[in-house]
Amino acid sequence: MRQGRWRGSAAALMLILTAVAGGSAAWAADYVEFTKEHPLADAQADKALIYVVRPTSLGAAIKSFFFSDKEILGINRGNSYFFAPVAPGRHVFWSKSENVDALELDVQAGGTYYIQQHVQMGGFRARTRLEVLDEARGKEALAKCKKHGTLTDEGREKGAELVRDHLQDTREDLDRRAAEAAKAAAEPEGENEE
Repeated sequence: MRQGRWRGSAAALMLILTAVAGGSAAWAADYVEFTKEHPLADAQADKALIYVVRPTSLGAAIKSFFFSDKEILGINRGNSYFFAPVAPGRHVFWSKSENVDALELDVQAGGTYYIQQHVQMGGFRARTRLEVLDEARGKEALAKCKKHGTLTDEGREKGAELVRDHLQDTREDLDRRAAEAAKAAAEPEGENEE
């Protein structure tokens, strides 16, 4: 009897997980369209060009939303990239997955910038971490990406919702980064090395 109850519970759990996974895959698929085309862009004279890359297949099904201040720029998943023009000046670029990771970057008109969305295992979903890449590493990462993503209207709507719900989280993450940088600067040389 006990074994039969366990099998029933396990089957019910599998059914629920399958429904949730299937539902979230369909739910997220409408936010971005991926193609195997590999378009590139040139920076406009009055805008900066931002490439956002995710050149690994780790967490391939998980989509990472990417923002500049209060505007969604695009969504990546494993081995994908997108690009977007951004007004020159200081911006908070942030990524949303299970967590929010944010960084501040001053971008110049006519400049091209590369930001990588790293993926790490999280509690329930993949966690995201941003890194600004120099031009050589940026082009190398871009070349590894197999898909180009284009945001859909549904993706823009979801982005606006995420801005409403998580914009404060960006300030908290920037404060965390500042505290880590201050702590690292205060430690004597070689203390971090093992």
